[in-house]
Amino acid sequence: MQYVAIIAVLSLLSVGMSGCISQSGYEFKGGITPPKLVSDLMKNGTVILFITQNNCPACEQTLPKITDLQKQYNGTNVTFATLNIDNSTTSQNVGQVYGVRTTPTTVVLRKDGAAAIFVGVFDENTVKSAIEDARK
Repeated sequence: MQYVAIIAVLSLLSVGMSGCISQSGYEFKGGITPPKLVSDLMKNGTVILFITQNNCPACEQTLPKITDLQKQYNGTNVTFATLNIDNSTTSQNVGQVYGVRTTPTTVVLRKDGAAAIFVGVFDENTVKSAIEDARK
């Protein structure tokens, strides 16, 4: 009887979780109202926010990946913005809206405002997949 209950719970969990997270390991979450700075950027298309802070080794390690992605999307409707939460209250506010507690945080935004959030040093292919999904 215990095994049947465990299997039932696992089945419910797998059904409940399917559709939430893509097979690539990210999820677009809606219900976030973008700050004005971000909504202005979104008028041009997909937006990638790279949120950093001073004296952050992981931020420095991730910056070349962001730079490479930015080069790949040069001339497209994808806008990249780097925001340092130590340097302005506007950047701090954007970070708060997207729940930034650790840097670096990379946010991929769809036109509808839904966000896929990557914390720490990321896999470039996974973020690129999120960008491509956001552009659809």
